Amino acid sequence: MIVRRCAFDHDVVIHKNTKKGMTKIIELSDGTRQSLTYPSSYEYFLVVSGEIVQKSNSFETIETAYVNKCTELHESGHGRIDIVKHKLVNNKVVDR
Repeated sequence: MIVRRCAFDHDVVIHKNTKKGMTKIIELSDGTRQSLTYPSSYEYFLVVSGEIVQKSNSFETIETAYVNKCTELHESGHGRIDIVKHKLVNNKVVDR
């Protein structure tokens, strides 16, 4: 299940691992399709350009890795989700 994706349409996505070991075909932002196999353990994983780059049981850890990867790809961003300042629209963080 997709929890959060990059608001700037880069291929940086946080998944919650609800179906451990499942193989899924994903579509990247350039339109290509790729196979993604969910890990057999861990609650969350970070996918960058179709590859799993980090796995964790802590949402805080995986979201920090997500923010760091987004910072590498574009200058500005929303950082970690703050429920007072942000809301999710189609798994993308926007300001309230």
